[in-house]
Amino acid sequence: MGAPTLPTSLMPSHAPRVGIDFGTSSSAIAVVDSDGHVRFAEFPTLGAMAPSWRTLLFFDPEEQQVTLPIQYTAGGEAIAAYLEAMGEGRLVQSFKTHLTTESLGRTQIAHHAIGLDDMIALFLLRLRKRAELQLGRTIDAATIGRPVRFAGSRTAEEDDAAAERLLTAARLAGFQDARLELEPVAAAHHYERTLARPELALVADFGAGTTDFCLMRVGPTGHAGERVRDIIGTGGVGAAGDDLDAALIEHLVCPALGKGDSYVEMGHEHPIPTSYFYKLARWHHLSFLAGSRVRTELERLHRFARHPERIAALMHIIAANQAFHLHKSVERVKVELSSQRAATFHYADGPVDIHVDVTRTAFEGWIAPVTESIATCLDDTLARAGVSASEVDCVFMTGGTAFVPVVRRLFEARFGAAKLRSGDELMSIASGLALRADAG
Repeated sequence: MGAPTLPTSLMPSHAPRVGIDFGTSSSAIAVVDSDGHVRFAEFPTLGAMAPSWRTLLFFDPEEQQVTLPIQYTAGGEAIAAYLEAMGEGRLVQSFKTHLTTESLGRTQIAHHAIGLDDMIALFLLRLRKRAELQLGRTIDAATIGRPVRFAGSRTAEEDDAAAERLLTAARLAGFQDARLELEPVAAAHHYERTLARPELALVADFGAGTTDFCLMRVGPTGHAGERVRDIIGTGGVGAAGDDLDAALIEHLVCPALGKGDSYVEMGHEHPIPTSYFYKLARWHHLSFLAGSRVRTELERLHRFARHPERIAALMHIIAANQAFHLHKSVERVKVELSSQRAATFHYADGPVDIHVDVTRTAFEGWIAPVTESIATCLDDTLARAGVSASEVDCVFMTGGTAFVPVVRRLFEARFGAAKLRSGDELMSIASGLALRADAG
């Protein structure tokens, strides 16, 4: 049985349009109330309410029935179900990152076969339903954020195809009127609310999967409903927060799981394939490790490895579905390195116990290719727009990576610390999308 057909909507079209920040790692919904204030829907995660929900799904194969649509949980509820299931079942996340991957097949959940578009629709459907309960209003119209350049995109045509897939999934989820807006443009609308005079702003939006830039005239520019005239230039690159996490996993975790080791088979020594560690370090590739083929390969490597206990540790993390916990430990040390010059990474579960000290200097060396890609994209955005750094009045930085010191220094070196602005780094996209939605 294939994926179910989701209901379009039974809601009246006069419901207010909302803004949706559909993110790689978390998502949010906001709406402009009658008094002009932006209001966020709040979602439950492990007993606490928050204005964002983790962008993930959890499927328990034992709950699936042939005569019923696919059963699943989303967001914080998916985290709770995953923890309760002790790692059994399928936790799927970072599916936004696959929007440019046309060759991605369907995933089997018991007797259901679902594709990427289905997963996005399932998540957006649950996000919409929970927001309706929390906001006390029906929702069938939305302005949804999209990156300037989708992760993995190589051409404008691939970006267009990814955008259309996102719109299709939103309509499947019941958004009868779904529109897209560039995420950095939305952040610019959030930033300009308190400005008394026009400014030429550079918005730097650091997401989990992409980093996007927008040069835009903000404030009272006089263009009102023709805001597209205020956009001077845009740029984007698939180098972002997830890549910082991946660097930490590759250097702190993977050596304890066999990376860099070898195995001896039929008298010949071979390196342990690096593909396992690449997938382990990246959210959107984790599901490719949860299969019988990989398990068989690792069992063979375990028999012949120079350090079989390390391969056993890797097999445990995969079998116990521990990637979520592993990445949470990585997030903690990344946050600590933003405020401290050294931190200690610690992750333990069953036979796995990894305890490593790390300095900010080492971390910055590991992520140098990422920050260099961001710097190159920034410089290219300015050059294509014909704007020098001195002509930029302010730089509004949004997203979690805005807190990383080496990234901040990159912008200080080009624009000066006095021009850097921040605030509501994690919620400004949703706020700006709500403002754009309210403007019509």
